[in-house]
Amino acid sequence: MIRQTVFFSVIFSAFILFYAFFGALPVAAMETLIVSPRAMGMGGAGVASVDDASAQYYNPAAFGFFGRKSAGGDRIEVDNNNLGRKDWGADVGAAGGYRLLNDFGRYADILADIDPDRLRTGINDQSDVEDLINMMNSLEGISGSNSAINADVTGGVALRAGNFGIGTRGFFQAVGRVNELDSSNVGLDVSTTEVVNGINGLSIDGYSSSGYQFQVFNVQQQSELESAFGDTEAVQRLDYIAAQEGIESGNVAGTADLLEGLAAADGDGTLDDNTTSVLLSGFGVAEAAFSYGYAINDRVAVGSNVKYMRGRVYGNRVIVFDDDSDEVIAETDEKYKETNRFGLDAAVMARFSKINLGLVGRNLNSPEFDGLTDTIELSNGEVVDLRVDDVKLDPQVTAGAAYIPFTTLTLAADLDLTENDTLLDGYKSRNLSLGVEWDVFRFLALRAGMYKNLSEDDIGWVYTAGIGLNLWAVRLDIAGAFAGDEEEFDGEDVPVESRVAAELSVDF
Repeated sequence: MIRQTVFFSVIFSAFILFYAFFGALPVAAMETLIVSPRAMGMGGAGVASVDDASAQYYNPAAFGFFGRKSAGGDRIEVDNNNLGRKDWGADVGAAGGYRLLNDFGRYADILADIDPDRLRTGINDQSDVEDLINMMNSLEGISGSNSAINADVTGGVALRAGNFGIGTRGFFQAVGRVNELDSSNVGLDVSTTEVVNGINGLSIDGYSSSGYQFQVFNVQQQSELESAFGDTEAVQRLDYIAAQEGIESGNVAGTADLLEGLAAADGDGTLDDNTTSVLLSGFGVAEAAFSYGYAINDRVAVGSNVKYMRGRVYGNRVIVFDDDSDEVIAETDEKYKETNRFGLDAAVMARFSKINLGLVGRNLNSPEFDGLTDTIELSNGEVVDLRVDDVKLDPQVTAGAAYIPFTTLTLAADLDLTENDTLLDGYKSRNLSLGVEWDVFRFLALRAGMYKNLSEDDIGWVYTAGIGLNLWAVRLDIAGAFAGDEEEFDGEDVPVESRVAAELSVDF
């Protein structure tokens, strides 16, 4: 149930809300994004190496070098990636991806494999005890403040002519996380005495009550559980099976609380009454941007974007153990607050015979978008207040460098100089991006790279790859990214972060 309610539904909702709000428009967002497949293929690095209309996002100073040639019409020596040959162009592209933060996927997978209907009938074998403990531990884990799933959809349409650019670019990001854990309604349809008898009646390999030493629950938790269940032997068996299931003592406080709640329910307060809920929150901003780049000389250019921004803050709450959750999620696109703002970006690019350097500052005026406040009725009939905080786009500053020994080979690196907020409160973003591009015979570009969020340690390096097909003036680019870390989900190992991108462009 949780797999359906949170995992796929958050990803699906990101696409639904994106198209419901933006139609054909695209976006930008709170954290540093990867908005083109060329950059994605190169690990997200584009500030110093951008060579197309995505300069609107990566570095508008590049517009100052488009079409710039020597007085005799020849290529300038320091124009190492040959921007001077590009007078005008256009592109259209889109991307999407997800992240599983702080073991969200693992907990969701465990919960998805547990059949609550079977547990309701009581403890019949050892697998029932394993399911019971894993359900409690996963409910605790998935309710952690930074345990969440994040999905995003991006897209863009841009046109450049000489030193000017105009386009729309958009981003929508949705986050799903457990915001309220109901620890009282976790009981079974049988009494606590029947639960204890079921646990004590099991034959458990390797377990002996004689001189048993607790491995998971601490002294206080042991005492509280023994008082709740009224039986020491049953608590010892719960502790032994928890240890066999790999549950660690430092991550079991909430599990013990939930087991106490089950014992206190004594056959009442079952999962049918459980009000554990997921908060679905989303933020989208559509930009209509005008860009201009000015070359001070052949080596240095500055640029800026002036953006009209239409932002929406979305929110909804869904009860996890509810068969009608999909219908509630489908209504999320109707729950939003819309705000119109203006934004300002500025950038500089310096180039030498084989090296480019760049610096870009986005949203320098810190546009702020109103949060959502509403009163909603949950599927169980409860009326609750819904609150999603205001979204403020603090300035983002990213530096980049590119080593271009030949016009067909580029090595690039970007580093966020600011630590950026994300849609998940308390979760920060500051990316380091590394990438390489080899333009084989000028018709096939091969790209590879990696990036990492330096502000958080739950996800390691994310690896990227991409290709570009150059068919005279038309270019098709595709790219993908996947994290080296994996979690088991639905019986398969999946990357904790993954994304894809595609773009069609023309250059003259």
